[in-house]
Amino acid sequence: MATRRAKGVAREELLVDAAAQAIAELGLANVRVCDVAERAQMSAGHVTYYFPSKNDLLMLAIRRSEEVLLAEVEVELRELSEPWERLTRLIELSAAQQRGDPGWVLWFEVWSRAALDPALAVVHGELDAQWRAILSEVIRYGGERGAFDVVDPEVTASLLSATIDGLSVQLTVGASDMDWDRLIELCLAAAQAYLGPRRR
Repeated sequence: MATRRAKGVAREELLVDAAAQAIAELGLANVRVCDVAERAQMSAGHVTYYFPSKNDLLMLAIRRSEEVLLAEVEVELRELSEPWERLTRLIELSAAQQRGDPGWVLWFEVWSRAALDPALAVVHGELDAQWRAILSEVIRYGGERGAFDVVDPEVTASLLSATIDGLSVQLTVGASDMDWDRLIELCLAAAQAYLGPRRR
């Protein structure tokens, strides 16, 4: 029984990864059951069993994408004790990496559908709050060690999160004046404006 359950979980994770890849490449509106099945090397029946609707597929795909990224963030931040290094690394990990960044394309789909779908709006709210909480904790950590000038970590986290989001959108859609180095430079400039200059 336990082995069967483990196989079921592994199959679902494989399908979620395949769905995330298909959505990032094709856009949710263009994804067909066979697109996910082909990437997962499974039957179309398996896909429809786990994902009764496209929104179910999107919700599980974005959750899976964020789980993988959050696990990476947890490991990397734990190894950094200097506050500015920790904040810089968090920005680097959470920001878009390139034009057409798959994780950010998934977020575009969530944003566009969450406005009309209450269930997706809940998922969006949960994941967004999770990221702001991590950012708030990093800011609080730096404030407690005298590296940041901060009155309200939550407010500052909201401002910096909005900056990262806005610049990541520009990079993901291929704005001509935006690349990854420029994005990080601008995010760190905003962080210093919100938290005070980096002390050498």
